[in-house]
Amino acid sequence: MYNESSQTIEQGTTRTPEPLAGSFLYLIVLSLMLASSVFTRQVNIDGDRYYIFMFLIQLVTIGLPPIAYLILGKKDIKYSLRLNKASVAEIFLSIGMALFGYGVIIFINLVWILFLSRFGTPRPASLPAIENARQFWMAIAVVAAVPALLEEFLFRGVIQRGYESFGKITHIILTGILFALLHLSIVSVPAIILIGILLCYIAYRSNSIWASIAYHFTNNAIAVTLSYISSIISKLFPAEFDGMSPNFADVPPEALRMAVAVWGFIGFFALLFFGACLAGFHIATRDKQRIRPVDTSINAGGKFILLIPAILAVLVIIVLLVFEAIEMVNPTPIM
Repeated sequence: MYNESSQTIEQGTTRTPEPLAGSFLYLIVLSLMLASSVFTRQVNIDGDRYYIFMFLIQLVTIGLPPIAYLILGKKDIKYSLRLNKASVAEIFLSIGMALFGYGVIIFINLVWILFLSRFGTPRPASLPAIENARQFWMAIAVVAAVPALLEEFLFRGVIQRGYESFGKITHIILTGILFALLHLSIVSVPAIILIGILLCYIAYRSNSIWASIAYHFTNNAIAVTLSYISSIISKLFPAEFDGMSPNFADVPPEALRMAVAVWGFIGFFALLFFGACLAGFHIATRDKQRIRPVDTSINAGGKFILLIPAILAVLVIIVLLVFEAIEMVNPTPIM
């Protein structure tokens, strides 16, 4: 039950996600993602079928594990997933943070890519070309909405709930970092770590997953929309875009530094508006936090044991990122 005065939860441990379960889920999801990536490399799917295929892959790899755990484990689904009402102000402030924060994220990404380009050829992940309005709306559904729902249920739901007994700051930072690493991209890690931590903060402060979903969806939708606009412009002005490569190896260092300078200017003002939305959100969510108290009976060794599955997953991810870095430095196959 809720204890309003202490803002903690008095609830049986059998009905709430546990740290070890969250760690195992993280390892399971990573394993399913790697298995699905092996399968997807063997098929050539494009157009509308690509989005249908991606929807099914996300549903199996990210959606089913946490839902199966909650149902089979007879957990309190509403509490575990934070299925609580978010106010209109919280939703709009979350959307505002995503809109203005996107300019800051672009600047951070450009700075990181400029740094990586000193060592090799960074290859940011990109969306497939969106050819028409139908594909745009399919991308909004599959690339923006579905990940926002499924990833939030997994991370801000089960995993963050499980880790909150480690402490307020620890469970937010830990879950945010794990979220970023699961994207399996050395190019995007710094920016997504910040996004992941912010999403955890939003879910914690509002005690509602709908607020973090609003931010997550808006962030993804902006990326999809910019990709579609780029596709439209390239069709309207084919001569100007002819021969233009998305590979950063083909971008002159001077142009990349200029982009960093321009987005640094834009990002500064975006950061001010983002800060205003963040401050408003912090005020709007006053006294809404409802978490389990820190389990003082678990020492550092005990916490390490509870995190072993997640640590194993992180080690696998680090190996994958090292191989990505090697390929970035030396894109020519060794054999």
